[in-house]
Amino acid sequence: MPDRQISGTTRSFSIEGIGEWDLIVPDSVYPPREDTILLGKAISKLKIRGGKAVEIGCGSGAISLVLASLGWEVRAFDINPIAVLSSRENLEKHGFSERVTISEGAIGEGLQIPSDVDLVVWNLPYLERIGDKWDDNLEELALSDIENGGWGRELLKCLTEDIEGNSSKLLVMLLMRTDPTSNSCASDWKNKGWAGRSIDFKRMGDEKIEVFAFWRPGSGTKPVMLQTCESTMDEAAMINEVGWQRVFTFKQLNGRGRRGSKWHSSEGSMAGTWILDRNVCEEIQPGLLQTSIGSIVSEALNAEMKWPNDIVTNTREKLGGVLFESSDLENIRIGIGVNKDDFVEGSIAGAGWMTTVGNLSATQVFEVLDGAISTYFEDNGWLEMPSRQDLLLVSWNGISRILSEGGVVEFDGGESRVVGLTESGEIEIYGSDGIIIVDEVDEMKWVL
Repeated sequence: MPDRQISGTTRSFSIEGIGEWDLIVPDSVYPPREDTILLGKAISKLKIRGGKAVEIGCGSGAISLVLASLGWEVRAFDINPIAVLSSRENLEKHGFSERVTISEGAIGEGLQIPSDVDLVVWNLPYLERIGDKWDDNLEELALSDIENGGWGRELLKCLTEDIEGNSSKLLVMLLMRTDPTSNSCASDWKNKGWAGRSIDFKRMGDEKIEVFAFWRPGSGTKPVMLQTCESTMDEAAMINEVGWQRVFTFKQLNGRGRRGSKWHSSEGSMAGTWILDRNVCEEIQPGLLQTSIGSIVSEALNAEMKWPNDIVTNTREKLGGVLFESSDLENIRIGIGVNKDDFVEGSIAGAGWMTTVGNLSATQVFEVLDGAISTYFEDNGWLEMPSRQDLLLVSWNGISRILSEGGVVEFDGGESRVVGLTESGEIEIYGSDGIIIVDEVDEMKWVL
């Protein structure tokens, strides 16, 4: 039986296809609302069901009920002792008390993420803190975010500090306010090398709330790290292991660019190759694969993309590129080279990421790109993979950054506007003869 009987308002809560529950919610406890339903629906979309989960900020127990109904063994926490009592009684009422353990606690206040946990769920507080001191009101404390990155960053720190102690397949699901942006931001996780995908969102008046899923690329599998090598593409071609495989080097001696050209890079630059499972990409044309990865890399580096896959600064100086290699019997290798500093070598000039993302090391840049590419191309078993239309949208968004600044192309002796992309990654331009599809970059010249 629960510790004691609680009083409150009866609230009905349901997730289609999962269940419907009546909950007793005391006045000082956050009731299930639209954000709770959004998070519950996102959890129900996970391909993996069952395992060990932690819910932070359990409130009345609504999300713990969803998790338990899907077969999860749950440890739930809340800083509000009345919420703890409320959750315990509601879980007992619906017959899930043996699957859910509820304790008083919070990040930094006695809550530790067990090493065997597969899933962490948190409907992050996003109300702004008022005044210089916290009230003693535990309801306000449970709903209010903190400064300097919010509670999301505090959870990230907690998981990063004990990263070796976490489950290699750990998935973190967070509901955040993304418009207006709250103190907790998805970019914090991506900047630390986590892969992250938006699962669902909802507009509530002037606010937008969004559910994100974050994971470590390769389920924590380390990349091949080389001090020096001739070419990361060649090193990757010798890897036979399955899963999320990638090669990184601090110094590449004979990197190659498009059509067998030599890739010129400055000291301290980043060179890496990612092996993409052919089964993951079987419905994606090579051209679309290149443009989407070019767009993903450019966004991660706060840069722009020049079709089909050149990474350039906002002043159109090239700072990186993408190379695609495969054969009928091999997985796909994606080589990426990015310069750190601006440089001039004879007639070759280039820009560096110091211009776009600041003073990061090559290792840090690799980790950011690893997470960004994993977001779209790693099948971690938890989520449905992005579709061809998703990648087409990603590619178009990448090209649009240049187009929005007036970029046009010179084709067949005249200037033309870029108006679209085909599903094969070919560019569509509109000139005097109407819409023309171009599949070779040498057929046109960007006027930037």
